[in-house]
Amino acid sequence: MSNRKNIPLTVLPRSDGRARDQFSDLAMSTVAGSFRKTGNVNRKTWMSFSNLKLEAAVFLLIALTFAAVLGQEGITRQETDLAARSGLYYPFTYGDQDEGGRSTISHAPSKPLKWSCDLRPGAQYAYCGYGLQLDASGQNTGVDFSKYSDIKVKVTYKGVGDHMRLLVQSAVPASLSARVNGATTIPMVTEFVVAQGENTIHIRQDQFAVEEWWLASHKLARDEVPVNFERVVSVAFSSGSTTPYGQFNVSVSSFSFKGTSVSSAHWYLIILGVWLVLTGGFLVFRFLGMRRAYEARQRWQAEESEALSKARAAAEASSAAKSQFLANMSHELRTPLNAILGYTQLLQNDTLTTSQIAAINTIHHSGEHLLAMITDILDLSKVEAGRLELIAARFDLHACVVNVSQMIRLRAEEKGLRFVTTIGHDVPRYIETDQKRIRQVLINLLGNAVKFTSEGEISVSVSTVWTHAHQTRLRFDITDTGVGIRDDQLAQIFRPFEQAGNAIDRSCGTGLGLSITHQIVQMMGGDVTVESTLGYGSRFRVEATFDLAADDTISLGFDGAEPSPHSGDLPPTETAPTLLAPEGAQMARLLVLARAGNLRAIRKEIPSIVALGEPYHPFAARLDSLAASYQSPAVLRLIEQYAQERAAA
Repeated sequence: MSNRKNIPLTVLPRSDGRARDQFSDLAMSTVAGSFRKTGNVNRKTWMSFSNLKLEAAVFLLIALTFAAVLGQEGITRQETDLAARSGLYYPFTYGDQDEGGRSTISHAPSKPLKWSCDLRPGAQYAYCGYGLQLDASGQNTGVDFSKYSDIKVKVTYKGVGDHMRLLVQSAVPASLSARVNGATTIPMVTEFVVAQGENTIHIRQDQFAVEEWWLASHKLARDEVPVNFERVVSVAFSSGSTTPYGQFNVSVSSFSFKGTSVSSAHWYLIILGVWLVLTGGFLVFRFLGMRRAYEARQRWQAEESEALSKARAAAEASSAAKSQFLANMSHELRTPLNAILGYTQLLQNDTLTTSQIAAINTIHHSGEHLLAMITDILDLSKVEAGRLELIAARFDLHACVVNVSQMIRLRAEEKGLRFVTTIGHDVPRYIETDQKRIRQVLINLLGNAVKFTSEGEISVSVSTVWTHAHQTRLRFDITDTGVGIRDDQLAQIFRPFEQAGNAIDRSCGTGLGLSITHQIVQMMGGDVTVESTLGYGSRFRVEATFDLAADDTISLGFDGAEPSPHSGDLPPTETAPTLLAPEGAQMARLLVLARAGNLRAIRKEIPSIVALGEPYHPFAARLDSLAASYQSPAVLRLIEQYAQERAAA
């Protein structure tokens, strides 16, 4: 039947006389009803959810989720039986009479999808069939069957032949309307085997193909006209292409289109979305409940504070502690920020040189200090307690002092001041205390010295008062040649918001630096004192006792010279001793590791440097001490210095 022309239709009246396409209406009402039911269930669940405990709510959600997963196929699958609804559509018959054939077909209007066909010779291809017109509007809009992937037919067949055909005609899409010479439908067909008696036939959409004669008549290729069930106009059964002449009877008891309205993946996404919505709603509910409880508790506290003077005093003390802490932190955050801004301005006005590389490293240290201060602001327990905390850890005291000195030196030199750093040879390198607080004390005292000194010199000196087996008492002297402090002001300078000096000097600060310093030193078990002569300068002295920390370089057994007491860059008036560094591949390897910041690998190279001989021990000790205290910039400067000297030599 590949040369068959357009099929002539003989339209039979429907038994009920209705022309409306109720299939689409029923499908839309089913989907809408499903959503309405789902919305009602969700609303009822949410209304009762507030009265359930958390455990019951979680159990209910899990049970509903399992039910949705197990019942996914039953909920998401849809089925439409055209046999049961055949009275809603226009039936029609067709045959080979217009092609000279003499085949006949008989049909009783009261018995839909049941007909008899008598194939007789006369046409080149004898055929006859029976179908349902789904598009009652006559506007060729069709019915969407694209969501149905399977077709199930239950048919009783008696008579000649063992094949039947199922023909589906869909509306021509707009993209092909100009190429099909006025044709309005596309015939898509599949053929299946039948046996005498009852048959259950399963057909998939991908088994259909566009009729060859239709493609040939419109000069179209098969890939240009895909199978499309979005606008089905009619469905029909007909005799098979190999059916011999004779009579056969057909009765279709079930003609079902099956498919899924929602895929499995989409269904599980819907379940997940419901979980997220319910979880978010529950969190909002709990948040609002906690907020109401918090507000009630606040009101109760306010009422109690009005009735009890002690509660009111405690609340005021807590508020004052918070305000004082935030003010202190604001002051301390500004100090390293000034150093960062100073070096940033320097970099903007010059090209990158060796001195500027050192400035960048100083900016890095200032940024770390600033970050630590911000972390402290976020510690609410400290705000409530109204005090700071000491976190003791092993660190390199020499490197800490020199780093702080380098941070302040630029500000001093900008004012034309001489800056001197002195660390006693008997001062231990490693101690156990809070390095951040030591830096904070030194920065506050040195910052004040620079601020109140217009000419002369500023010096920081670290010396040992006494040393026992596991402890040492150290003294930090910060001396300046500034304006000095009057005797009547000496007892007030360690109080919050108290400042010495003239109005111009006082306008540059908040009066919190010395107060913070005094609190930190007292927490360390030490004391801070001041000696000052008006017009000649001041000396602030800090003394405190610290635990000694084991020096990692001792375990290497060095017998060479003791490393320089100044860790990091030395003041301009001092020079570092010349050390004997390794050469060749080992120095190149150290340079690569230093640039990568791999201090652990650098420390693994120390034994091989020691093995070179006693002259290399000072360099090994210096390198190991810097790496052990995580002084990555200082390690890089040391290795680059000696690598450049070796290259120049």
